[in-house]
Amino acid sequence: MSKVSVALPRKSMSELERKFIKIAGEELSKVKLGGPTALAYLLDMIASWHGLRLEIGFHDYGQRWLIEGNARNKTADQLLRALFGIDDEPAPRRIRRAA
Repeated sequence: MSKVSVALPRKSMSELERKFIKIAGEELSKVKLGGPTALAYLLDMIASWHGLRLEIGFHDYGQRWLIEGNARNKTADQLLRALFGIDDEPAPRRIRRAA
């Protein structure tokens, strides 16, 4: 019996994505109304991206995550949509998940 496991794709953020996350965290922590909730959703988004087997950049994943409606607090959703540049997106779409 072999003890070989399937290698998962390594996730790696670009330097720009790391700076984006750092600045976003600092700025969201300063926003009184919805900022802490948006920051919690941002952490959820990062964890979800990291656990996804698809090869997709964090920023693209974040936009799709928001379009799907995963940030269920209206104020936090608006803050994150502005952060990711998707203020005027159409109805939610689903991300295809790898099996």
